[in-house]
Amino acid sequence: MQKLYAYVDESGQDTEGKLFLVSVVVLEEERERVRLALRDAERHSRKGLKKWTNSRQKERDLYMQRIVTNPDLLGRMYYAHYKHSRSYIELTIMTIAKAVFDRDIKGAYQTTVLVDGLKHAERPIFGSGLRKLGIAVRKVRGVRDQSDEFIRLADAIAGFVRDALEGNEKMSKMYKGALKRGVLKEL
Repeated sequence: MQKLYAYVDESGQDTEGKLFLVSVVVLEEERERVRLALRDAERHSRKGLKKWTNSRQKERDLYMQRIVTNPDLLGRMYYAHYKHSRSYIELTIMTIAKAVFDRDIKGAYQTTVLVDGLKHAERPIFGSGLRKLGIAVRKVRGVRDQSDEFIRLADAIAGFVRDALEGNEKMSKMYKGALKRGVLKEL
C-alpha cells in the first residue's frame, strides 16, 4: 500500500479574506532523506526552528535557495492562493485534496495529513471533508511549527509565496524560477 504524508500550513488569515494561501508538501518513501536535507538547510541558513515570520531576510534567502534546488522536493511542494474568502477550512481541505490527487498514485494508498495548529475538534471536519472529496485518509492531526521539519517547510512555502506575491523582489525571482522548474506547483 502506498503511504502519502501531507504537511499543511497557511498564511493570510490576518488579511481577513483579502488573500489566503495554503501550502502543502506531499511526501512518500523519500521522507527521511528529505528530513536530513531540511535539517541541513535550517542549519546552513541559520533559520533553525524559527517560523518564517520570525526569521531574518538573509536566513529566508539561504533556506529557500536550498529548498528550491533540492531534487528530492521536485514536484512535491504545492500552494493555492485565494482572494476574497474566509472559508479557511474548506479552502484548506480542497487544496490538500488537489495536492494529493496531483501525485502519481498507483493502486491502494493511505494519506496521513498533518496540519499546523489544527485544533483537536477540527480533525473530524478535515477527515470527513477529505474523504468526501475521495481522499483515502489514514489519520489527520495537528502539529506545531517548531516540532517538525516538514511543517516548518510548509510554513516557509506559505511565507515565501506570500512574500513573492506581495512584491518582495528577491523572493519573487526565486518563486518564478521554482514554478518554471516545477519545484513548486500552483493548484
